[in-house]
Amino acid sequence: MKYETFEDLYSYEALNIAKNIIKDGESVVITKLKNKNIINIDCENSEKIFKELMNEALNQQCRIDISKKNFKVSQMIITKALVSALGEEPKSKKRGRK
Repeated sequence: MKYETFEDLYSYEALNIAKNIIKDGESVVITKLKNKNIINIDCENSEKIFKELMNEALNQQCRIDISKKNFKVSQMIITKALVSALGEEPKSKKRGRK
């Protein structure tokens, strides 16, 4: 069976991650065309596999969107953790002490 999804719903990356997670993902072929993703499923229970793929793609798309939104905050946390591991104090604390 052949299905189409628009990229504004699920990114190509989310669909590929979902394909690798679901059972029977080897029967799924995803092709990117302009602003659409074409999904070909070659097996007898293609409807069931498509539903599983879309459910997992939704999970992956949410994860991708959240990580993009929180990227700056996570980088700040990592930087502070690395500075602490080196035993240095952040510049803002050094200025306050004399």
